[in-house]
Amino acid sequence: MVESDDSASYRQSHHSGDRDADLYDYFSDEPRPKSHRRKCTVDRIGSLPDDLLVHILSFLPIEDAIRTEIFSKRWHSLWTYVPSLLFCYRGGWPGDFVSFIDKTLLRCNCPKLKKLGIYLPFRYYTPRFASNFNLWTHFAAVNGTEELHLELDHRVPDQLDENDRYFLPQFLFANSSFRELRFSFCGVVPTGVVCWKSLKKLSIGWVKLSDDVIQKMLMGCPVLEILELHHFYGVNRLHITSAVVKKLILEECWTEMSNDIINTELEISMPNLQSLEILGCFEDLDCRLVDATSWVEVTLDFELNSGKRLDNLRDLLESLVNVKNIKLGTWAIQNVPETLDELCTIYEMHYWTSQKRIFKCLMLNLKKVEFSGLRWYRPYCIFSFAQFLLKNAMVLQKMVIDIRKEGGSIPKKVFQDAQKLLSFPRSSSDAVVMLYA
Repeated sequence: MVESDDSASYRQSHHSGDRDADLYDYFSDEPRPKSHRRKCTVDRIGSLPDDLLVHILSFLPIEDAIRTEIFSKRWHSLWTYVPSLLFCYRGGWPGDFVSFIDKTLLRCNCPKLKKLGIYLPFRYYTPRFASNFNLWTHFAAVNGTEELHLELDHRVPDQLDENDRYFLPQFLFANSSFRELRFSFCGVVPTGVVCWKSLKKLSIGWVKLSDDVIQKMLMGCPVLEILELHHFYGVNRLHITSAVVKKLILEECWTEMSNDIINTELEISMPNLQSLEILGCFEDLDCRLVDATSWVEVTLDFELNSGKRLDNLRDLLESLVNVKNIKLGTWAIQNVPETLDELCTIYEMHYWTSQKRIFKCLMLNLKKVEFSGLRWYRPYCIFSFAQFLLKNAMVLQKMVIDIRKEGGSIPKKVFQDAQKLLSFPRSSSDAVVMLYA
């Protein structure tokens, strides 16, 4: 989405007459050369009603939508009624990009925006742009915007100074029109009451949070259905009793920042949740699930400390008493070689196939299991686990194993081992095993 070019190359392309040269200074006062256009006898598009033309323009990048005003007087202001405005930095001088957004919003005539999205690499953001960001967020608030995205990209500097972030203005925390909010690299520190009465999806990333901030925001979101936290730190406990929050997505939880230990455990207690996804790196973090009785779908594709992974995976499975669909990704069971050997073999015995304990979720609820993105050179490391599931999942209907091909051909032995997997005994007569390679 983002293409980074230095300002020199941008200036060179600007004076070369290239089609995209006037990307951020379209509203320049400099005279433009007259273009030679062929005469068209039939204007089929121009005969369409304004509402339909605006709808068509909404599918174009905002820069291209603006360029249509040269067609005729009728087109001159059509783009100003486009309900979705997405600004994606594509290289050049960041100040030109900021100025382009300012001038575009000044000409916007749409009475109610569906979406306002601003995407700028964090390394190009400076505190001097904070006043511009405040104007844009105020524009979104007063124009009844339903979706607001402020994403300063995901390339984190080696040393991140919290004071360099853009901090969300307090007026943004009290708005009844927002239905979806997505913030990245923005400071989220509400000092007053949070009131997002219509908000259904909240995504926050690359940010320092706290248990109190999370609770304050959730208390102000009575209809929130999806909560997504990615690349975050400072949270030790997610305790959500809301009956409407149905999905939680956690991706990359940091345990330290600038060599300072932030947190070493994360407790998740959401009794009314239906879907949970834990993705990415959770190394050195103890992740515990509390009261997961209502959960239906769970995706585990995360990396833990090699010394803790086996116990964590076992404990997580024991917590999922009513889950019907479990998806296990590469990191969950086979990312660190030392852990693979521990997972497969303990004192020359297969760990999973030697288990005698009864897992309630396997007996009563588990219907689908998916192993995604497995590396072909060590597939045997999941076979004992798959055998354990087939033997104990009494209502299992489908098991999907997706072996990732990483260059070259997959050895014949892998297919031979896969054939053995098909012959493993199953406690469910309806269980079907599907292998993709």
